[in-house]
Amino acid sequence: MVQISLMHAVIESFPAPASIILPRENKSGNVVDLDISLANDRMRELIADASKMSAVLDDERLSALIRDLVTARESAAIVTTRLQMLRAESELAVEYHLESRWHGDHVIAVATSVRPLLPTAQSVAYSADIIVKAMPEMPIAYGVLVDGHWQRFPTQALLTALNLSPLEFEELSLMDLPRGDERARVEKWLHSVEHDRGLPLTFLASAKPGAESSDTRWMSLRMSQVSSNENPLHASGTNAPDAPDAPDGGETGGQANFFVLRDVDDEVRLREQSQDALRHLDEQLGVLSSALNASRDGFAIWKAVRNKKGDLLTFELVFINDAGAAPTGKMARKLLGRPIETVVGGTEAKDLAALFSRALSTHQVQTETVQINSSAGWVGAYQNQVVPFSHDQVLTSFRDVSEDQRERDRLNWLAEHDHLTGLPNRRNLEEILQSALDRVRGTNQFIAFAFVDIDDFKKVNDTHGHDVGDSLLKEFGQRMRLSLGEAGVVARLAGDEFGLVIDGVTSDAELKRTVAAMLEHMREPFASTTTPLSVSCSAGVALCAGAEPISEVLRIADKAMYRAKHDGKNRFHVVHI
Repeated sequence: MVQISLMHAVIESFPAPASIILPRENKSGNVVDLDISLANDRMRELIADASKMSAVLDDERLSALIRDLVTARESAAIVTTRLQMLRAESELAVEYHLESRWHGDHVIAVATSVRPLLPTAQSVAYSADIIVKAMPEMPIAYGVLVDGHWQRFPTQALLTALNLSPLEFEELSLMDLPRGDERARVEKWLHSVEHDRGLPLTFLASAKPGAESSDTRWMSLRMSQVSSNENPLHASGTNAPDAPDAPDGGETGGQANFFVLRDVDDEVRLREQSQDALRHLDEQLGVLSSALNASRDGFAIWKAVRNKKGDLLTFELVFINDAGAAPTGKMARKLLGRPIETVVGGTEAKDLAALFSRALSTHQVQTETVQINSSAGWVGAYQNQVVPFSHDQVLTSFRDVSEDQRERDRLNWLAEHDHLTGLPNRRNLEEILQSALDRVRGTNQFIAFAFVDIDDFKKVNDTHGHDVGDSLLKEFGQRMRLSLGEAGVVARLAGDEFGLVIDGVTSDAELKRTVAAMLEHMREPFASTTTPLSVSCSAGVALCAGAEPISEVLRIADKAMYRAKHDGKNRFHVVHI
């Protein structure tokens, strides 16, 4: 009695399903059954409180277990038996190994390797019924093959979508659902082998089955073999009877005993709308791409590349049209994904990256002309307009304005220079003089302004012709520039009259030496003309401290020049203002 109590305590505390089994013998002394004397809670859960093994095993397996135990009694070996049980509360079958060993006159049995088997058809049907009742708003129906007949479990939402009553749906064949032009495809799918079916079948179903109606809905059908048709309490290892493949009663080799039918009309039509929208967007992008590629201007999209801290590293090319890629000599698609340093060039890329970054940080359009001369093929002045259109992307439109820039530069040059000598003209000289006056005002420095006029230049034109006169004027201006060097600016004001701005004057004596040397230099023969000529010139010089208005400086210098001419020419006259 004490031993039994101890064994009972051990069995109850055992972590795995365990029990004590007593052999039951007939009058001849042969073991005919195994009584389950003690069992812990985990074992009772498996055997459903059975009191003897004949209630758990079929005759064949029971006989095998008894035979093995009798044989192993002397050697005390462990006997292993595979069992399949049905858990009553869930109707789920489980399989486990029962390891048995003699302990005196008793057998201690422990269950190991417990694992669930395929659910039974009844359990699947039970679960399906719970689901459709719990979620009636979900447009779905389950079908389960039970004892050779299909049981269907539709939700109210599905019945409403198909305009059917529960009885009508129960009596419905799946082949009544597809629209006329869909039936052949559905029938072929239903009678195919399960592993060949692939994805669920999506087909158009008439809202009123059997009628050719324009009111159709998209349905999705999935079929598979999910439940076991074996009797889990008496598993014999034989295959289940063949089951109809389709819930219309057709025999196709037992390939399915479960189906799920869903109304996916909203999903499909939304997907179609999305696909239409994507196609429309693709068309628009195609038109835009064609338009951009037809443009003479370059267009590009650049994306900011940052490190984990958010610091800007570079810009990567996302899109560029043909005109934009042309300077590089490469196809547009060959440039995509490359950083700006390799697309444009390292040095020039810094200016563009700064421009892009400024557009992103200010959220404003930036316009700037960037001069590029890189080995990547970009040469010239490019006018860029940068538009920020996301937190890290900019759209740039650009064009090569080198010709325009050169033309503007030419026109600006012509507006400020004499077309014959190339020297600054009167307008340019006055700006230079004003800047010089502003610069020395309030300092201890001086500047000098001089009017210089060629003496008797009319005789040169009258005697030698205007071509010789023009050649003389050009060489006269260049020689004057060489004579002054960096000390002054020479301009042609009109005819044979020139103007000089002499900078950095420190004294009256220095100024007179500079002007005298220049006049002496100008008297040397000019050999570039057809006949070597020698001329003299007269100059009027105004020495200024910067406080005088420019008009007064010009007036005083002009008056001083005429005084020099009146005094006999070939000389200069200096006036202190």
